[in-house]
Amino acid sequence: MRTYSFYICSFLLFASLISGCVNNNIPKEKQQVGLAQTLDGTDWDFYMIEEKGKKETAPAGLKINMAFLEGRLNGIATCNNYSAPYTIVDEEIKVGEVSATEKFCDNENWDARFLSAVKTAATCEVSGELLTLICTNGTKLSFSKRTLASITGSEAANAAPLDDLLNLFPNLAPNQMHLYSILVGTNIDVYPFVGETIQPNMYELFDPNSASVFRQATMLGAYAIGKLEDMYILRVPGNKGSNSITLYTLKGNKLVVEMPLALANDEPSVNIQQDAWLRDLDKDGKTEIIVRQISAPAGGVAQDVIRVFEKTANGSYQPSPRLRVQIGEYPLEKLN
Repeated sequence: MRTYSFYICSFLLFASLISGCVNNNIPKEKQQVGLAQTLDGTDWDFYMIEEKGKKETAPAGLKINMAFLEGRLNGIATCNNYSAPYTIVDEEIKVGEVSATEKFCDNENWDARFLSAVKTAATCEVSGELLTLICTNGTKLSFSKRTLASITGSEAANAAPLDDLLNLFPNLAPNQMHLYSILVGTNIDVYPFVGETIQPNMYELFDPNSASVFRQATMLGAYAIGKLEDMYILRVPGNKGSNSITLYTLKGNKLVVEMPLALANDEPSVNIQQDAWLRDLDKDGKTEIIVRQISAPAGGVAQDVIRVFEKTANGSYQPSPRLRVQIGEYPLEKLN
């Protein structure tokens, strides 16, 4: 909900694509905090490797990229998806265990060279639209920043028709939906909201923020759960993987995020669970959304809030001034 940032702040990773250089006029320790924040939510194309003083430009058409997203690197190394945790302290970057798919890539071993270097990345430098990772053995990986315009432009020629995307959403039964999130460790095979995979050539059919998040969260993905009236329900990248459920509406020729429905966050600093129910509360043939959220910040007072949202004349969903429900009638799912 656009006017209710309390709900939005804890659900989707709609990170702004930030650019810029480190300011040399501020203390070093503050510079590096800024560097870590600058990289978070950005997306980069690899274009050159320098080994033992010899620079080699990546061949034209070679697809290698890297996204920084809330402590994880995600990307594509020619034909394999990869992901790894990372931390940045001062100018130093430490990359954890790299997980990657194991497809055979006909690319003269560029994927193996790239991933081998990433594992040993030691320092990180950002200068405007350029990023350099310097490895422990002196190898340098050079990247240029991906802009939303350039990514979208390359996708436009291969974009799927809107109908192909909308056909992924099965019709949902009214008055029978209790939507809840998942956490790492949950058996996805028994989770009722797995959904149909949304392919990358469909990302252009979403609002720019959603499209950017889907592209960056390479190893996570977005999934079509179903459709009810004009509500399109998706499972999208969240705090613990593709574990958040979000409401989208069709505006023009794009699906646009309307509001978060279900999410879960069990970070040490805060524990949050939000579930949603789709019900026609006043029997007028229109579905309302009941959202219950319990948040328990470390050292703070837990809050338990439940609200009813209904569709307004302009097509958005806003808290209802007339409909009320009892918290006890809407128990949250017990998450694993």
